[in-house]
Amino acid sequence: MIDFNKTQHLIESMVFDRVVPGVNYTFIKNKQIFTSTTGFASIYPEVTQLSPFAEYDLASLTKVLATENILLKLYDQGKLNFTEPLQQFVPEFKDPRIRLYHLLTHTSGIRGWIPHRDELNHDELLQAIINLPVTDEFEHKMRYADTNFILLGLVVKHIFNKPVQEVAKEQIFKQMPLENTIFSPQKSECVPTALVAGHVLQGIPHDPKARQLGADCGSAGLFSNLNDLITFAQGYLGLKPNVLPYSQKTVSLLFDNKNPQGIKPRSWGWDLRFDPKQNYPIILHTGFTGTLMILDRIKRSGLILLTNRIHPTGHNTIFLAMREKIIQSFITENAKL
Repeated sequence: MIDFNKTQHLIESMVFDRVVPGVNYTFIKNKQIFTSTTGFASIYPEVTQLSPFAEYDLASLTKVLATENILLKLYDQGKLNFTEPLQQFVPEFKDPRIRLYHLLTHTSGIRGWIPHRDELNHDELLQAIINLPVTDEFEHKMRYADTNFILLGLVVKHIFNKPVQEVAKEQIFKQMPLENTIFSPQKSECVPTALVAGHVLQGIPHDPKARQLGADCGSAGLFSNLNDLITFAQGYLGLKPNVLPYSQKTVSLLFDNKNPQGIKPRSWGWDLRFDPKQNYPIILHTGFTGTLMILDRIKRSGLILLTNRIHPTGHNTIFLAMREKIIQSFITENAKL
């Protein structure tokens, strides 16, 4: 039996304590899968029931499920090794030091404020991002930033001559047994997110950069449901070794720290936590909207958590503290398996 009782209690308490309207979640352990749905899809402007098949705005999970999977497929085919300079694909980028692995591990040092960012159109925003400076944090600090994966999306566009989201659809999602992983979902199938300019977003990305950049956004914009995310997880965990469109040898490389000693550990794309007993890496990624995947390839176990924590206000810092408790609880209980 799967036994994550304390973690399950923390997850469900978020609904009972009205931290989030509802949750869809699953625990995986080898071939066992436990899933549950609790609470509501929306509470404003009306209360609606949450479906087990509801589609969520995955926000930053787009980075690893879409953009990175394209790059991993190219790596697997021997077409990239991630030491290539960004300039090779985005010649307008001024700093020759930045390599693809810097973007994948968030050690690029690319940082900067873009004035009136949300007022810029598609082309203006891309140009502003391409022209951002490389700071003295380059190779000295891991600072998570959407910019890195927007630039990786431009790398993909250069290689395929198509926007990154179109490439993800063709090269990744259509090659997998997925039914609801999509960039343009049906509104009625989606869980609403935040109230923006008097309207509740539903089936439209919450991230303003994703709305501005459309198909060129490599950092956000993907929607999916629990069933499809279980399929992804089974691929990463090696439970269904042929489900991802690249080899398990390449998958195994994700479960490894790619950053130098003294810099916060990070894999390609994924954050890392470590088993408290044996200290091996566990991969983790979150999304601003309230999504989470944490996967342990050694124990072949994982947690997928889907919430719409920004509905309807867009501000919910209580959830962030609860999310960290849930992650720590999962890691503690997982270590006992």
